[in-house]
Amino acid sequence: MTQPISWPPLVTTAELAALTAGGIDYIRTKDNIIKGLALKLTINPLGPEVIVFGGGKNMVARAERFLASQAVVPAYVKLTTNRWKFYGLYRATAIKRDKHTITKYRADRLVQNIDGVLFLENVAEPTTDSFGGQYGDAKTRKAVEEAAIKAVWKYLEDNGYTVKDRQSDNCGYDLYAQKGKNFILAEVKGTDSSQPRFLLSRNERAHSETDAGWRLFVVCKARTSPEIMQYTADEMEAAFSFSPKSWECHPKIR
Repeated sequence: MTQPISWPPLVTTAELAALTAGGIDYIRTKDNIIKGLALKLTINPLGPEVIVFGGGKNMVARAERFLASQAVVPAYVKLTTNRWKFYGLYRATAIKRDKHTITKYRADRLVQNIDGVLFLENVAEPTTDSFGGQYGDAKTRKAVEEAAIKAVWKYLEDNGYTVKDRQSDNCGYDLYAQKGKNFILAEVKGTDSSQPRFLLSRNERAHSETDAGWRLFVVCKARTSPEIMQYTADEMEAAFSFSPKSWECHPKIR
């Protein structure tokens, strides 16, 4: 991979063109190789994890090439005139073209102008440490997480599944469980409380929409007497309110 070791956090439009091989499209290519993403949140408010694309055969081909290549590329998001911010390195994970998905993610864009929805993952998903004390210190969170994983692993094995650890693979879930032709992609959340309360990354939520077999397992009282609750993606959306815990802040460009 011939990428720079460190991508500049803020660049001008000209600098971005040099970094991503130029062009005006949001999926940047050179010699049919995907070089980077240049996104506007006014058009794609859930970017970089979710990109609604349109514009005909050329843009469809770029999206499909991005997915097929499994390239890891830098994603820059426009802050203001002539200023772009580096959001991380991203890989495409799925394309969906069904009416339900397009309607869900189109925002203010007309359905007839949309060719599909591209889902991506951050290959180095950032973590948030500013939990305001509600989720304990790092050592406590790690202990609760390990207890929850252990409880769900045992639960799945007790139900006849063979389980594989995927926690370090940045794939949007923690455990892969298979029983015959059936499989479960288990995202595990743990808490010492008797009530379910947890943090969910944008990457994890995006995978809940695209990965068949994705399930959320919430383990309450994880370190004392584990109680496991299981949700499909739709059940999760119906059962929980999603509230932002923090914002990333940067100096305003004047």
